[in-house]
Amino acid sequence: MIVDSNDFGQVILGKSEDIKIEDKILERIIRDNPAGQGKQKTPIILIRKKN
Repeated sequence: MIVDSNDFGQVILGKSEDIKIEDKILERIIRDNPAGQGKQKTPIILIRKKN
């Protein structure tokens, strides 16, 4: 999943067809800005199913 997510909002730019979760749910997962970045940084994070 490729997203633009920061303190100002989240936009899903693309995702694998293997991801069957609805976009609204994915947006809720990243809503709290898990990487903690502001406008200036482009972090990479991994979200995976908890075992």
